[in-house]
Amino acid sequence: MKKSISFIFLLLSAFVMANENKQVWDARPEFSAVLPEYTDEKVVGIFMKEDYEYIYSEEGDFQCIQTIHKKFRLNTDNAINNFNKISVSLADVVELIDLKARVIKPDGKVVDFDEKNIKEVQDEESGNSMKIFAIDGIIKGDDIEYYVIKKVNASSFSRSFFQFSFPVQSASFSLTAPQNILFAIKGYNGFPSPTYIKLEDERNYYECSLDKIKLLKDEKVAYYDPRRARLEWKIDYNFKRGNAPLLTWDDAAKNVYEATYLNLDEKSLTKWIDAIGVHPGSEKEMAAQVEKYIKDNIFIQEYEMPEFYDKNYVLENKVTNANGVVRIYAALFKKLGIDHRLVITSPRDKVKFDKDFQSWNYLDLYLIYLPKSDIYIDPNNSAFRLGCVDGNLTATDGLVISPVRFGGFESAIAKTKYIEPTSHEVNYDHLHIKIDIDVDEGMSRVQTTRGFNGLSGGYIGNIYKVAEEEYKQNILTSVMPTKAAYSDYTTLEVRTGSDVDYLANADFIIFSDLTSHDFLQEAGEKILVNIGETIGQQVEMYFEDDRNIGVENNFNRSYYREISLTIPEGYKISNPEAADMNIVEEIEGNKQYGFESEHSLENNIYKIVIDEYYKQIYAGIEHFEGYKNVVNAAADFNKVVLVLEKE
Repeated sequence: MKKSISFIFLLLSAFVMANENKQVWDARPEFSAVLPEYTDEKVVGIFMKEDYEYIYSEEGDFQCIQTIHKKFRLNTDNAINNFNKISVSLADVVELIDLKARVIKPDGKVVDFDEKNIKEVQDEESGNSMKIFAIDGIIKGDDIEYYVIKKVNASSFSRSFFQFSFPVQSASFSLTAPQNILFAIKGYNGFPSPTYIKLEDERNYYECSLDKIKLLKDEKVAYYDPRRARLEWKIDYNFKRGNAPLLTWDDAAKNVYEATYLNLDEKSLTKWIDAIGVHPGSEKEMAAQVEKYIKDNIFIQEYEMPEFYDKNYVLENKVTNANGVVRIYAALFKKLGIDHRLVITSPRDKVKFDKDFQSWNYLDLYLIYLPKSDIYIDPNNSAFRLGCVDGNLTATDGLVISPVRFGGFESAIAKTKYIEPTSHEVNYDHLHIKIDIDVDEGMSRVQTTRGFNGLSGGYIGNIYKVAEEEYKQNILTSVMPTKAAYSDYTTLEVRTGSDVDYLANADFIIFSDLTSHDFLQEAGEKILVNIGETIGQQVEMYFEDDRNIGVENNFNRSYYREISLTIPEGYKISNPEAADMNIVEEIEGNKQYGFESEHSLENNIYKIVIDEYYKQIYAGIEHFEGYKNVVNAAADFNKVVLVLEKE
């Protein structure tokens, strides 16, 4: 009997707790207290409350009532400009139930916003409508509070961020669902996963909160959004449909496979293969032919149209969207017998794919994997070619659609796979530089061959090919590595090859021959040669604030450079060691980041060899200073000046 009483008490407590969390728009708001450690901040989030109540409409539609309630202290004019206009998305909105906003002065005076200031506009990028309202009467030191309740068509997967470029004193989240629906909810980056209770009316209730959420700074070589405190949630069970979990990775794989590979129109695929003119060869060679045709001929739009999934329409009109083009690749590869796998992931500069939380929100962008060649195709980037894919889609996990067959039945299961980043040896930007000096004229002649490969610029060649003639020269001058303000190019051209061995296989090769006064300076009877400037301006990381996170690069890369200076007759270099540098960061005993340069002198040729490399995507905070030193070493090399003296 005692157990029954205790159980009833717990249910009642849970019901009270759930209802206490319902948000209230106080008719007489107080000016909020700000924690002492936040008084000097430009913006302070006083509170951020998000409530989601999932319901069934009278018609049986699954909907969600979203209540967002936020309050901020604004302490600068810039903060006021950023917060005096509030937008409310109307995407999937069934009803905008309530919308309130006001300014609260330090003396307690309240200024309610004028509803006449509400405007409905359409977002050009997404095509969705939104309401925008301006809040007047804000001055520095005021609080701004707003409250939005809207009923929307419910999504099976959702995400919410609770960390920003300003501190938040208190953030809370609650979710209520019908008794037949269970959610899976996971917190990231310090935000707690919710506690769960069963309410008295049998509904399922989840809640969590966090106080004193620190502001998050934007840091170099570290992505912002993936580091933010957030929640991910998804429908996990619907007991009206059985007791098995819903919307799993396997469900996603099955849906993608059926939409992509089943019920193919063989006649349309034959038309495609004829249009491409596929020549027999290895799987890799045929895949490259298909990729080249699609990327040279098919334009990819960002919006949806049913016609984009009609292969005849796409072939005739040369247009589709991101999902449509993936289906074309996959169908053609299947028809041609090219072994491949579709891989779906989330770009890690947005949110890292979490293989342990089966939310389809992570299924954002496609890659196509060729297992026999162990390379990927990036189907939606027209500039990239076989083996070159967006670095943010690598060094992370992805969902692999793996076909299975049972007799005459085709389907797929899901596997997760780590997508290996390409090696630093694949992504390179190499230089071969020859310098001749005319002392009498104070002139330098600099001949430079630059070779790009992979993500370090190899794709520029594909952009250059389709550029209009009037812009091609601008492309070349923009990527040639000189800091000279005034240069006279006698030659600036693209080359199909190079006799320099480390440039011979580059994707894109440029040669330039220029003369300039900028590399030489007179200092009495001495000649100063600004040889460090011939490699072009380098990135600097000199002014980093205190940092508590490690390194995350976009991709691995290398820069190999050989610079040869012909010493003028009658002169010598008095400081030949000026170009020697050895800045290296080791991880577990291996050189992972480095800038190593050394000189040699033979007859009248002074030669510098530079090997700069970044071999690892991730490095812990303990390696950040070493990484930064390597980056700065390249910038320091820009300052290398050789001194020529008469013998």
